[in-house]
Order: sequence, then C-alpha cells, then structure tokens
Amino acid sequence: MSLVCENCGAVYKGKISSYSKFVKCPYCDSVIVVSVASQETDTAQKEFDIKHFKAFLSQRGVNTFDPVSGILRCGNQEVVVDADGAISGPDPLKSRAEKWLHIFMTKK
Repeated sequence: MSLVCENCGAVYKGKISSYSKFVKCPYCDSVIVVSVASQETDTAQKEFDIKHFKAFLSQRGVNTFDPVSGILRCGNQEVVVDADGAISGPDPLKSRAEKWLHIFMTKK
C-alpha cells in the first residue's frame, strides 16, 4: 500500500519504519499520516518502553531526559517523547531524538 499526500497528491515512496506515526512529504513538506495497514509488519517488533529509552540515552551520555514527563532537554531546547514513542518539538533536537529513537528501536 502506498501513501499519498493529501496536499499535493504526491506518492510517498520512502521507507516507513514500523513505529512511525507520520512522514513528511518530500515535495510540499506537509505531514502524511501513516495508517496501520501501510506499515511494515514484523512479527518480532520491539515495543517502545520509555524507561528503557532513558537507560539507552544515559548510556549515550544524555542525562537530561525525564521519563515521567517525557521531556528531553539539550541546551535551551526541549522535545517531548510520548509513551508510545512519538516525538514533538523543535526540529534540530527533534531530528536528533528521532535518530536516537531509531537506533534504540532497531538494536537487538
């Protein structure tokens, strides 16, 4: 199943990870919501656990993450990590947190 941008009609052809809730359209930069049916199915999918994510970040030297509130601070920026792994906040730190989340979810 392919994803189509509702704003410009472009077909999203990039890879969609199993824990993504949305992707960004490469043409108009709008958000495309990922439905459960379009995600890759993996029987050995790892579940997101915010406490294990905090331990993972601590191993990487990031000790400014609070698993109760979900707030991750780096300098004067902060992002919020929800209990299901969704990340919201300003782009420079959000991109880095999404990279850390990807590494955390793909490591065995």
